[in-house]
Amino acid sequence: MSQERSLAPAVTRAAAILDVLAEQRGQVMSLTELARRLGLAKSSVSNICNALVESGLLRRTPEGFGLGRRLVGYAEAYLAGIDIIHEFQDVCRSRGAAPEETIQLAVLDESGLDVVYLARRDGRHPVILASQIGRPLPATTTATGKAMLAELSAEELRSRLAGRTPLPRLTPRSVTDLTELERDLAAARERGYAVDDGETVEGLLCLAMTVPGTSAIGQAAAVSFTGLATRSSAERRDARVAELRELTKELGTRMGAPSP
Repeated sequence: MSQERSLAPAVTRAAAILDVLAEQRGQVMSLTELARRLGLAKSSVSNICNALVESGLLRRTPEGFGLGRRLVGYAEAYLAGIDIIHEFQDVCRSRGAAPEETIQLAVLDESGLDVVYLARRDGRHPVILASQIGRPLPATTTATGKAMLAELSAEELRSRLAGRTPLPRLTPRSVTDLTELERDLAAARERGYAVDDGETVEGLLCLAMTVPGTSAIGQAAAVSFTGLATRSSAERRDARVAELRELTKELGTRMGAPSP
């Protein structure tokens, strides 16, 4: 904390208290521990905590202090004013992300079996895609869809796909068997990203990751990089995966999503 330079030290200290309690993920913390963590006098921390309790930003329990319900309203108001499409475009511009690939933002539709693309940003080498803004595609063939499906439990996945086998085939490389899809999703979870290698459009390679924490705020989202498979190499893929990880992380932060 830089309280010496703060124009309102009490506000700065109150924010620091909220930050420490947020790290507790719902657990309360004693006044003594709060004061120790912040390096402040117990009397000072006590006064601020009591003021925050009165405002509803904290709650008091026999064990100490925890975050208050009023914060939920603030969070909802903040999220209501966020436009994920605007934030996606802004992050892509600010990072100069994947200048050669096409970058896309997608979500699962209400059925949870198709992806719908919300936005795209073409690179220097635009490609012809099956996906168009607003057009649904099978989640089981697309990298964005598989990235989001990989976050489901095995039970939830099988429940969604019950009675829908064989799975959709868009190219000869599309996965149509449920067991094979489950292996594909397990591999995606292990490496941290999903791959569509010619399963939606022959000759295209697509890498995708979910936007961290978005499923926790009601709408899972994923971002993908798509380019010609012939232009890919192990080194290029590693670079794109690292770039994709940073982009999705920043987008999740902007959306106010909690860390997964």
